[in-house]
Amino acid sequence: MVLVSDELFYELLTTRRESQTRCFSKLPNTPNPVTLIPNVGSLLRYEMENQSACTPVHRHKIQETFQFNEQLRQGTYEFEGETRDHLEEWKKTIAEDTNSFIARWEVVHQFFPELNGIEYKTLPTAVEGARIKIAKDEDFVREIYASFLDADAPANSPPAAMIFPEWAFYRWVQCQVLTSLRLFGRHQGRPPDTPGKEFLKKAEHSMLDTYHLIHGVLVGAMATRDTEIQQDLLLLLPDSVIVGLTE
Repeated sequence: MVLVSDELFYELLTTRRESQTRCFSKLPNTPNPVTLIPNVGSLLRYEMENQSACTPVHRHKIQETFQFNEQLRQGTYEFEGETRDHLEEWKKTIAEDTNSFIARWEVVHQFFPELNGIEYKTLPTAVEGARIKIAKDEDFVREIYASFLDADAPANSPPAAMIFPEWAFYRWVQCQVLTSLRLFGRHQGRPPDTPGKEFLKKAEHSMLDTYHLIHGVLVGAMATRDTEIQQDLLLLLPDSVIVGLTE
């Protein structure tokens, strides 16, 4: 069973035409060539509504029969009408999520006092130590999650003591912080004062990678050629299965 999330499907639809063609041409031209699963937000909503872990993720699969448009394989598909409107709304949501993601990694150091007031030459080692801590210390993950449960949090948010690695909420905190720490170190503690188009594009890519990582660690497997996602998945789940795709 090959699972494709909403977030990955969005990337496939908005990537360069040649990349899009290459990806869709690898899929069999049959009904339901992959199993579509909902986005991370839907998994979080499930956990709030049911007060239980969303795993196993495959039970949330989209049940409808579907088939990808042949023009996606040929590189000639044009978005029109309702499909185009839906994609534009999707882009707005992704842009909002990206801005929230940037805001989070700007302040990620607040959870790690050891990152403050140190020399730049020691920053990479300190960041890696922080990444290991968020990957291995379950109580620490729950402490960070608890700090998010302020007056603005939904009333039905699961209590911190309830969430464990099987929960999307647990993995959301863990993966967001893990990715934020990498960017914190890469940008020496802060993004540019006036983010340009290229910076925002890379930030969006990192944000979407975080969602892919959440799905991967909840499932315990992933197909990816991205070495950073591979590293993060193995850090979070050393016995996970990784398939490196080839051209």
